Amino acid sequence: MNVWAISDLHLSYARPDRRDRYADRWRDHSGRIEAAWREDVGRRDLVLLPGDVSSARNHRDLQPDLNRLERLPGRKVLAPGNHDGWWNDLAKIRAMMRPSLVAVEGTAEAVGGVVVAGARSIPVPHRDDEETSASRAAMERALAGLDAALDAASALRGDPATPLILLWHHPPFDPHGHAGPWVERFHEAGVTHCLYGHLHTQAQWSTAVQGTRDGVYYLCVAADAIGFRPIRVPIA
Repeated sequence: MNVWAISDLHLSYARPDRRDRYADRWRDHSGRIEAAWREDVGRRDLVLLPGDVSSARNHRDLQPDLNRLERLPGRKVLAPGNHDGWWNDLAKIRAMMRPSLVAVEGTAEAVGGVVVAGARSIPVPHRDDEETSASRAAMERALAGLDAALDAASALRGDPATPLILLWHHPPFDPHGHAGPWVERFHEAGVTHCLYGHLHTQAQWSTAVQGTRDGVYYLCVAADAIGFRPIRVPIA
């Protein structure tokens, strides 16, 4: 089994959204992703989708996007991103998943020899920003969701040599390489891989933390950052 990843698909088959208004590289991005996916991904492979899967506004508009994903090869694990406005209660989301799709949020799944955890992330706070009650509450929710996901992963993992892959939509570090408060938790839980997206400019990609840092392998898998083609995740 190979493990692949791609985020920020921004599918919109029910209400087509021309994302090339943001940049020309987004022209026909959905079709290009599908073609590349079919070329590379095998039926028994695993594809990880850390957020911004669909631009749908509600569960009804989401259905064509889920149908397209279901027809693509591989088993898929989805986690929420900031633009997944359709993603509300996890139980309702899971009830809509097709046979090859699994949703994780504050939870984890064991798939083909790896454990995949997912949580709803937030951006790393700016160091100069004054903390407010709203920002403090958002931080507490993000950390609580992460802790729940990592606890679930620990229960499934058993052998510490088993890869533990975390889907965390926002970059775990700020643009200057400073770690968010969640990174320490990654280390404590023995996370081996952290996959994220959200970044959509060359300047952001050039400063994003990637590769191994303190034992965790970080990889930005935003669709436009990786050429709208699923990228293979190196699993030891």
